[in-house]
Amino acid sequence: MKLFLSYPSAQRELAERLALALEAEGHEVFIDRADLKAGEAFHRTLREAILGADGMVFLVTPESVAPGSYALAELDIARERWRRPGGRVLPVIVAPTPIAALPPYLSAVTVLQPRGDTVAEVVDAVARLAPSSPGWRRVAMIIAAVAIAAGAAGLLVWQDAERRAVKQARLDAARRNVAEATSARELCDAGDYAVALQQLNEVARRAPGQPEVIRSREDCAMRWLREMRAIRGKQTFGEQVAEAQPVLVPGLAQARGQRAADLRAHIGWGEYLRGRDGTGGVDPVTHWRRALDDDADNVYAHAMWARQMLDRRDRLDEAKPHFAQALASGRDRAFVRTLQFGGALGGGDLAPYAVTVADEMRHGGESIARAHRDRLWSSAFGSRMLDADARAALFAALPPPDLLDTFLWLFPADEVSDERRSLRLFSLASLQANSGDRAAARANFEALVHDLRAAGQSGRLLDEARRGLERAR
Repeated sequence: MKLFLSYPSAQRELAERLALALEAEGHEVFIDRADLKAGEAFHRTLREAILGADGMVFLVTPESVAPGSYALAELDIARERWRRPGGRVLPVIVAPTPIAALPPYLSAVTVLQPRGDTVAEVVDAVARLAPSSPGWRRVAMIIAAVAIAAGAAGLLVWQDAERRAVKQARLDAARRNVAEATSARELCDAGDYAVALQQLNEVARRAPGQPEVIRSREDCAMRWLREMRAIRGKQTFGEQVAEAQPVLVPGLAQARGQRAADLRAHIGWGEYLRGRDGTGGVDPVTHWRRALDDDADNVYAHAMWARQMLDRRDRLDEAKPHFAQALASGRDRAFVRTLQFGGALGGGDLAPYAVTVADEMRHGGESIARAHRDRLWSSAFGSRMLDADARAALFAALPPPDLLDTFLWLFPADEVSDERRSLRLFSLASLQANSGDRAAARANFEALVHDLRAAGQSGRLLDEARRGLERAR
């Protein structure tokens, strides 16, 4: 007989011994199974082996009859082959399993429960199962004759059904891939980049060349690079770049124009981040130049290159045109602003430039993140306003009315915390005096001096408030 041996993976050793014993008796046994993942379509060879078998030996364990098991899926194909399992399917309990747990198709026949040597008892049971009597041979000859008569029609029907089954399996697999890719994109949007990219890599491995999966994977890797943060003592930039950057390189072979430029710019950004760890080996500017050859207005190439320039304070004038070009592209303004603030607020000497960026945003009706407002407070206003040189640099950044309006936009009175209230009043009075409104400045300086004295406070803030009041008078 041609036998299909269905077994759970934990019983592989028993299955192999049983197959050898059955083959020694002259049977042809199929036990190989593709290494399938849950939800994947069964390999055509597996299906053909079951449909072409004379019988099936089904090794029963709690795992093999558990919902979703491969063995049950094989049993479903056997049900297509033999509507009634009698004389065709031999269930064998090889691990304690309640009979009630067996599917009705199996429990419809006598279940073998070996009491001694499992292999010997199964071989014996198969021998009784084998259709070897002369009567059976006559029936087989009749069936063969009928089959020959109906062969052509039957073959066409089978081929058509097989084509439909293959097409449906492909559609189902494509739907699953799209669903998994969508789920991964949602993870990426939520900031779980490493897990999302791992999931997209798995989908891409199963469905190579699927455009929407490839694009989703590249988009996630680029977003991770844009929002990447190093965690001291836990994860470096280099370690994260090593996961994200390789996803982008293959796309350059097919990408053109803006897409190619986006990929190249982010590859360069990965090299820049590696350089911040001290592990970079490639000059990122090379990638940004090539990106601008592909797309002269590319937002990422311009913004990332400008951000690198801000690492050297004397290159601000070179960085400004790149930032302006990035903003003019109309794409991802929030990212450009993040790089402007990130580069300018790392030290006090570029803080006035960050204030001009905030002024642009105010005029353009853009919203500003609280984190950027907080950094502007600590780097440009707040206690820095107590320093005469820092005040002078800030006053030179913008026309006085614009500087005052931007300050009020950034730090409205009803949103200022108690610990910042005194410094805000000092900053406001100083900016009012700078803009020519001496009366308002004098009133605010007087109120500040009064409050500080009433609270019994002394120190630099009180001293500077008194000086400001004298100047306003």
